[in-house]
Amino acid sequence: MQDSEVAYLEFTQDQADALFVASQSLARLGGPEVFGAAGKARQCAEALTRSLDAQQQATLRRFADGTLSALMYRGMSCPEHDPIPEDLPELQGLEHDPRCLYLASRNQILLELVRYRAFAFDIDNEGKQVRLVGNFKGGGSQPRPQETRDTRVELSSHAGLRLGPHTEAPYNCSVIARDDHSPAPSALILTARWNPANEPTHVIPMREVIEGLGSLHALALTSASFDFTRSDCFVAGSGEPEQATAMLQFDANGGFALRYNSYRFSLNDQASDLAAQAFDAFQQRVAETRPRPFVLQPDTALVINNNRALHGRDIVQDNRRLLVRLFGYSPFAQPRVITPDPLLVRG
Repeated sequence: MQDSEVAYLEFTQDQADALFVASQSLARLGGPEVFGAAGKARQCAEALTRSLDAQQQATLRRFADGTLSALMYRGMSCPEHDPIPEDLPELQGLEHDPRCLYLASRNQILLELVRYRAFAFDIDNEGKQVRLVGNFKGGGSQPRPQETRDTRVELSSHAGLRLGPHTEAPYNCSVIARDDHSPAPSALILTARWNPANEPTHVIPMREVIEGLGSLHALALTSASFDFTRSDCFVAGSGEPEQATAMLQFDANGGFALRYNSYRFSLNDQASDLAAQAFDAFQQRVAETRPRPFVLQPDTALVINNNRALHGRDIVQDNRRLLVRLFGYSPFAQPRVITPDPLLVRG
């Protein structure tokens, strides 16, 4: 029986080989941060699409049309053996490492397969498209070298703390830019370089949760009744918190778009009683919903619809865990563009 929210695409060996060659070629040019990489990734995706069978292409269309919460790519190839280190290397060295550039380039091609374009926010991740997700700043189950109880740990993907269910920031709008804010990412894609403890990424498809709230509670979530705090990974002085914003909106492409973060959203002081009841009911349903676990390794990648699903993770158990992430915009997203290539938008 076909899952209505999650799909899997398994590459054949020939398709995996073609993807490997294309990803290596992009990585040698410098990866997604380089001028012209987006166009080359699009060409690679178009060539690969021609080799896909009808079922594989139908799966890609489901995600491209906004009707899937998550898409898992499987059966991909990687370069030569990559032994797991004793300790997670420093972030600065990993950002230019050929293996990380390969995985980032492959992610960019995989986004293009569903017609999404990789991009970066000016206020996030220092304006870089590639985000390395790992415990670089402490807070995991096991302390990092030189980490003490007094170490201040930021609540972000560069630390090891548990990250509760959330969509990716910013939270001002979802599809079309509002004021000077570009919309939130339409999707994010993750793959793993190292995941020795097989620690999962959790995904909660939200359609069933929202439908279970009932019409009045769902409508209340579309009111400007909620506040959110600033993300710890934003550039200093940018991305201020906002008050009186909506969590949910109708979207013709997929039915709805959700903005929520379990550790950053709260009820506005002026919210109505109905909005307060809706917020409590929403949080309770999220807490009661069992997340779907996805264990990432170098031969897999997971694309998450950021408008349709929440994602998160438990506290990091093995500090060597390293994921490679890119954000993507769907063809329907209308951001405030700063530079088109590589795509940088105003957060």
